[in-house]
Amino acid sequence: MADPMTSSLANGTANGATANIADETAALDPMASGAKASLGEAAGAGRAATSALNDAAHSLLDAAKTLLEGKTEIVVAKGQKVYGKVKEQAVERFGDTDVLVREKPYLALGIAAAAGFLLGHLISSGRSQVVYLRDAR
Repeated sequence: MADPMTSSLANGTANGATANIADETAALDPMASGAKASLGEAAGAGRAATSALNDAAHSLLDAAKTLLEGKTEIVVAKGQKVYGKVKEQAVERFGDTDVLVREKPYLALGIAAAAGFLLGHLISSGRSQVVYLRDAR
């Protein structure tokens, strides 16, 4: 069995230690609530910064979209203009060619044959020209 003196001394020390812990905990409570408040403020500031950044990104993207739409319209207009010019020139050249073929058919036939020969020669020049023959046995 434990000695009553020792046990009361131990209880006194334990009660004193408990009181010290309670005092320290009470001293830390205002610090903890201050830290919680600071964390809450920081979270609010973070949300506000995120919202501001999101708004800035959206406005930047809207400005870029508007700029690109304008540039695209300009390029399309220029492309249509060039297409119109090329189409007019093609029709004019076709008319000239049609007149030449009707007036000088033999010349047109000779030009077409020469062009076909040259084109065939250019296409076939990439292949080997070696011909292997077998004996007629």
